[in-house]
Amino acid sequence: MSDRRSRSGLNSLQQGLVQVLGGETLERLSAMARIRRAWPDTVGPMMAERTEPVMLEQLGDGGLCLWIGVDHPAMAQQVRFLHEDIRKACLRQTHLGRLRRIRTRLMPQAGIKSRRMPARRHPVSWKERRAIARMLAPIRDKTLRRAMFEARIAQLAYTQTSKEIP
Repeated sequence: MSDRRSRSGLNSLQQGLVQVLGGETLERLSAMARIRRAWPDTVGPMMAERTEPVMLEQLGDGGLCLWIGVDHPAMAQQVRFLHEDIRKACLRQTHLGRLRRIRTRLMPQAGIKSRRMPARRHPVSWKERRAIARMLAPIRDKTLRRAMFEARIAQLAYTQTSKEIP
């Protein structure tokens, strides 16, 4: 006897799904999963945070239409402008050759959020804080001065490489 596992369990699961869903539907669901996994690489991280692939629709000619959810009408316009580039990138990333059309749908919460780890935050010393406060002291508007102070502190905290304050 060998220690190798039988693959019959996986095959029977796949056959069961084909019987329940149908081969065409299972193929579309599988393709949709591949598109969603590759979406940030397909359209780029900035566009992926504002768009997401929603559905693959079967067309009459045997091709497929990819519906993309967008969070704003301006993003829908951008997708329409780049539809051919997106279609080619989907082909490259997922090997989905039957993709013929790309359509958009407005979805306010659309987007695949990045799974990147947050940037490492460095502590900002009191000496640096005091220097920033002195630099911003001539600004009369208290709200603006406070916002600029907090923005500069955040900038230093996330990009600090030297202790100098420019």
